[in-house]
Amino acid sequence: MIKKLSLYTFALLATIVIFSSCKKDYTTVQMMDENILTDFFKKNNINAIPDSAKTGYYYVLNQPVAVPGDPVAEVYKLSDSVRYSITLTGFSNGIVYLSTPALRNEGQRVGTTFGFYGKGIPAISQVLNKLKPGGSTKIYLPSYLAFGKNGFPTANIPSNEIMVISITTYKESQKELDDVHLKAYIAANSFTDVIKDASGIYYQILAPATGTDPITLISLVNFSYNLKTLDGGVTQDATTTFAPKDLIPAFRIMMPKFKKGNKVRMFLPSVLSYGNRAQDGTNSFPANSCLDYTVEILAVTP
Repeated sequence: MIKKLSLYTFALLATIVIFSSCKKDYTTVQMMDENILTDFFKKNNINAIPDSAKTGYYYVLNQPVAVPGDPVAEVYKLSDSVRYSITLTGFSNGIVYLSTPALRNEGQRVGTTFGFYGKGIPAISQVLNKLKPGGSTKIYLPSYLAFGKNGFPTANIPSNEIMVISITTYKESQKELDDVHLKAYIAANSFTDVIKDASGIYYQILAPATGTDPITLISLVNFSYNLKTLDGGVTQDATTTFAPKDLIPAFRIMMPKFKKGNKVRMFLPSVLSYGNRAQDGTNSFPANSCLDYTVEILAVTP
């Protein structure tokens, strides 16, 4: 009995020692992150705000400035939709691990889960809830609230890396942001003879019509297309047959304007394409993507 008790006691003591050691290591990482951040804020005269729940992250808010005739809205509610751009940067190395492309914006409800590489980051929603539309924030996220001691090897994020999350929000509607992105893309590529449709779609006529049959919403249209996102990250080429009524809103608007033989390059706002739904598949592209669509109408069956 004494022998069994001794073995049990030994095992219990070993467990306590291991647990205490792990707890000490965890606490040490927290303390190290805290010291690194507070020292950084002091040296750079940054008035960073600690989160009210005392979980360990800090943030800096830059609220929009009111101008005559353009009042500043109240802070975001959790039920509000937010349109934003976001960047994830390593604190110690300055490496940007993820960033919204210049010609696109993110968008979702403030109260939903925000995060990176499958990891939810509650701090983002909590800080956005204190921000006004058109403002920006920088969140300093300790490593133990980010990717911890394991880092994220797939994205080359090292162990125990403090992460800096920079977010810029937009007060403009998605339709307005789409127009900003499309005009910037058209200007950057020096496209000429571009026409703006009343719908907000921009287009070029690259080849004249050879047919006379009008296209209606129920016509069967055989066409080839080349599709790409404005950042060039996704490209698709195909030939297909559809009635315009079964296609995205932009095609329902534009197809009836053309006939067989027309080749048209269209610059489509996301709100008339796939909207805030990410398109998954072999060539997936993210939500809120404006599209560069070149279409050649091969045949029309009234």
